[in-house]
This record gives sequence, structure tokens and C-alpha cells, in this order.
Amino acid sequence: MSTGSNKPVVVIEDSVISNNVKELKSMAEVITMSPYAGVDKWIIAVKDAVAVIDRKMRLSKEVLDAAPALKLIARTGIGVDETRIDLNEVRRRNIVVTYNPGINSDSVAELTVMLALSIYRKLFILNRYVREAKWAEGQSNLGNQIKGKAWGFIGFGNAGTHVANIVKSFGCSINAYDPYLNKQAIVERGGNPLELDALLRQCDIISIHVPLMDSTKHLIGERELNLMKKDAILINVSRGGIVDDTALYRALKGGKLRGAGLDTLEDEPIHVTNPLLTMDNVIITPHIGGSTHEAVIAGAELAVNEVVRLLKGEKPLSPYKL
Repeated sequence: MSTGSNKPVVVIEDSVISNNVKELKSMAEVITMSPYAGVDKWIIAVKDAVAVIDRKMRLSKEVLDAAPALKLIARTGIGVDETRIDLNEVRRRNIVVTYNPGINSDSVAELTVMLALSIYRKLFILNRYVREAKWAEGQSNLGNQIKGKAWGFIGFGNAGTHVANIVKSFGCSINAYDPYLNKQAIVERGGNPLELDALLRQCDIISIHVPLMDSTKHLIGERELNLMKKDAILINVSRGGIVDDTALYRALKGGKLRGAGLDTLEDEPIHVTNPLLTMDNVIITPHIGGSTHEAVIAGAELAVNEVVRLLKGEKPLSPYKL
């Protein structure tokens, strides 16, 4: 809520780290909010806001309804979907949404490769053995190398191609399914184009790099998991909901997959009773694939700049096509 100044009000998450906030504060009354403060407090905060800089908070219809003056939502990252914003309400009110495609692709790519290597080399199991003084057990629990493995990409945009450029150096073959790219475009990006079912059947490592939308909800379910090789691994660094987590647990429990690396889940934060937490061959990180210091700062500075442009009457640089 405004403190009564005549400046326009901008709400910014407290997790947004930017070197150009000073310029924004010279132009606007800036209200800092925790993304975990709760809907009731956000409703109060956005009452007079013309812009919101959003990183983690989900801007629901309830929150948006409380912000009649809102003109811009500046996302610090690449994600613009229903897990972040009520898109129907945004469209109805013609609220501009900006985002930063590719800003965290390096960070996401590094985590993707790390998860695959950690599963193949049983990194977390071996670390536990050492901490439990089970040195001999650790030495006898051998992993595998990824050299020569077939890597399959579901989605071959910025993040996918960044991963591909890394794992080529490990000697992995690059295979890709992307419904928005034709075969020639995939080839030009260094991939072997395959249909989804063929990709699942043929590849040793499957990593997901597509947004969550109606067409990708449970894209990987029981049928798709049954198509995968018995010793394959699945990496999801995209969005929860693309993988049917219940079906994934059943596949892992039944020994149908080697393992899984998950940075995103259907229900976040994960509940302590989630059965995936009981699996030694599952590594779960708290949705931080794109959240390195470098990526967070770069994305925040671009988001702040979009708000500054709004206040100056300038057009946005990177509007999301709603």
C-alpha cells in the first residue's frame, strides 16, 4: 500500500537483487515484499501498484484483482505460465508481462548435467556411505560413465541446446523432440530429430526443457515411462506437472528406470511424506535450476529496467506474447 507519496507505486520481491534499483527508487515508491508473505499481505501491497517485479510469488487472480492500476508484471526469469501468473486475468486486462528468455540457460544447463552425472556415478549414495564410515561399501558400489550415451531432449530451445553443447564433450549423442521446431531447425542446432515415442525408446538420458501448458501437462506419464529403457534416467528441470510424479514413483519403485533428477515437482514445496523422498536413485533440488547468483542478478536488472522504461513512457524490450 502506498505511503502517500505522489510517486507511482512499484512492488518488488525482496529476493530480487539488482544494481539499478536506485534509479527505480528515484522514480517510484518501491514496496518490498517477501514472496512468502501470504496472499492477504500481497493484496494490501499491490493496491496502488502500477508494476510488480516478480520472481517467486504466484500472482493469482485474487492478487491481480486487488491491483486495479497494474500495467506491468516484470518477470526476472523465463517462466510465464499458470504456475506464476493468472494468464486469463492478465489477458483480460491487457496487463503487459515481460520476461527474460535465455537469461538463466547456462545455470539450468549446468544443473541438468550435474544431476545426470550424480545419478550415473551414484554421488549422493557414495557420499552417505563415507559419512556413515562405510568406505568399503562405497568402493564396491560402482557407477557408470555417460560417455557414449544417447541423450534425448524434450524441448530444444535455449536451455536444451546449452545442455547439448556441454554433453557433446562427454561423447553423448544428441537427439531431440520439439513440436515447435521442424527437423531442419533441430539438425541446425546439432540434434538428431526424433518423435517423442522414438526418443523415449532409444535414449539413455531424457531431459525436459519445455514450458508447462495444457499440451505438456503430464506429457510424461505411465505410458511414456513404460517406453523408456530400463536403465534410463529422467531429468526434469522445467516445470512440475509435465511429469506425472505418481507414475514416476511407480516406475522407479518397480525398477523400470535407473533414476531421476528433479528440480521441479507437481506440488511445491515438496511434502515430507512424498514417496519420491524415499528413493535412493532420486535427486531432488528445490526448483533452483536457474537460480545462480549470476543469473538472478542479470534477470533482476533486466526486470527493473523494464519497469524504469514503463515509468519513462517507453515500450518494453521483451514483452511476452500472450
